[in-house]
Amino acid sequence: MEATDHNCITCKVRNCSLLKTCDKPTLTAISAYKFPRSLQKGERLFSEGDPVRGVCFIKQGLLKVELNGKQGRPLILQIAGKGSVFGHRANASHSVHTFSATAVSEVSYCYISRNLFNKIADKSPSLKQQLVNRFLDELALVEKKIVNLAHKTVREKVAEALLMIAEAYRYEERKLSFQINFCRQEIADLADTTKGQVSKIVNDFEKEGLIKCVARKFSYLNIAMLRQIAGYSSLSGEGK
Repeated sequence: MEATDHNCITCKVRNCSLLKTCDKPTLTAISAYKFPRSLQKGERLFSEGDPVRGVCFIKQGLLKVELNGKQGRPLILQIAGKGSVFGHRANASHSVHTFSATAVSEVSYCYISRNLFNKIADKSPSLKQQLVNRFLDELALVEKKIVNLAHKTVREKVAEALLMIAEAYRYEERKLSFQINFCRQEIADLADTTKGQVSKIVNDFEKEGLIKCVARKFSYLNIAMLRQIAGYSSLSGEGK
C-alpha cells in the first residue's frame, strides 16, 4: 500500500472527510494527537458491541459495515472507503459500536482517542457542524436502507448492490475491468437476499448485456440501466 500523508492540513483525503472545512488550529491539534494504523484484509476495525475508544479516519482501502441480522446472518449496511469516519457518534449515552467494520482490502487510517477528539471538537464550530452534517447523512442512509428492504424487489436490490460496489471501486465505463473483494454471499448480505438469488440475477443481467463478469472480476457494467432497474429517479447522482 502506498505511503500516505498523516498531516491533516496537507492530506488530500481531508477534502472528502468531515475535516474539510476545519480551520488550521483544529487540523493542527488533530494532527498532533492522532497516529497512523493499518488493517489487513479480513481484520476488523471493531465489532458490534465493542466500546468506542477513539475516532478513526479512513485514508485508503475499503471496509464493509454490517449488523448482525436474523439467525446470525449479517446485513451489510454500506461499503466505506477513504474519507469515512468511525467512532464520532459516541457520547456518555452511546459508548459502544452499534455495528461492525471489517476490512475487505488493505486499509490505512488515522486514529485519535475519543476524549481528545471531543475536546478539540468542543473548541471548533466548523468541526461540530460537520459532525451534525455527517449524523444527518448517516440517518438518511439508514432510512433509505429500511425503505429498500421493505419495498424493493430482489432484482432492484441486487442492481443497487452492484452500483454500491461500482461506486466503492470507482468504476468508470471507459476502463476495461475491476476486481472486487466481495463474494456472492457478501453481495447477498449487501442486498439482503440469498446467494442463490444473487447468482440468478447476476446471470440474468449478463444475458441482458448489462454486465460482464467472471467470478469477482467485472469487465463491464451498464451503470445507466442498473440505476434505472434500482429505481433511481435520475442519472445525476440521486439515489447514491
